[in-house]
Amino acid sequence: MPTYQADAIVLRRVDYGEADRILTLLTREHGKLSAIAKGARKSKTRGAALDLFTRAQMMLAKGHNLDVVAQVQRRGDVRHVAGDVQRTAHACLVAEVVDKVLEDRHPVDDLFDLVVVTLERFNDLARLPRVDGAWFLMRVLDLLGYQPQLIDCPACGRALPEHPGWFSPLLGGVLCDRCGEGKQAGSMVSVNALKVLRLMAGGNAELYDRLRLGNALLAELEAVLDAQLEYHLDRHLKSLEFLRTIR
Repeated sequence: MPTYQADAIVLRRVDYGEADRILTLLTREHGKLSAIAKGARKSKTRGAALDLFTRAQMMLAKGHNLDVVAQVQRRGDVRHVAGDVQRTAHACLVAEVVDKVLEDRHPVDDLFDLVVVTLERFNDLARLPRVDGAWFLMRVLDLLGYQPQLIDCPACGRALPEHPGWFSPLLGGVLCDRCGEGKQAGSMVSVNALKVLRLMAGGNAELYDRLRLGNALLAELEAVLDAQLEYHLDRHLKSLEFLRTIR
């Protein structure tokens, strides 16, 4: 069987038969794909290299229905992700989002690197997964062309004043105080939340990392980003529902 190399991250895995696992992989070169790892559950070394959220260099063999993991060499470390419910939940959100937005074997530029960096940050105990999770969602929305409108009101077109507004997922942006008035589905956006959202939309990761975001402000950011993502995906994400229960 012909083989090919792939720099891959394990997004999902399902036990198959007595010893095998079927994997959903995000690869740099080929986008999202499925493959079977034969005997993975009987080998500790091979199984560890194919843990959820693990990055590995793989050699894959073309198969009739599923490609086959012929060789695997683990790269990186996600032990702290697996050992913490908050970090695991946020990693599950990353995996579910990528799985839902990508078609098989249609890579999106920069998405692989975004996932690599995000999982590395989740594994860093000095960082807060909620902060990095929010940044990931804004970057994904940007890559997909769904970034919320944060400068002008999407209803009337006037520049948003320094005043609390109302986020409307239907209109895809923050409404001014005259157009919002709580009548649209969505959530309230404070002046501080709007400033942070604009900073995130601009892609200034260094400045974002220097911010000290409290839980109330994070909740505002998450409400906007979660609603925008689920509206455009036209589905509720199971990982988001779980995150909301543990926040």
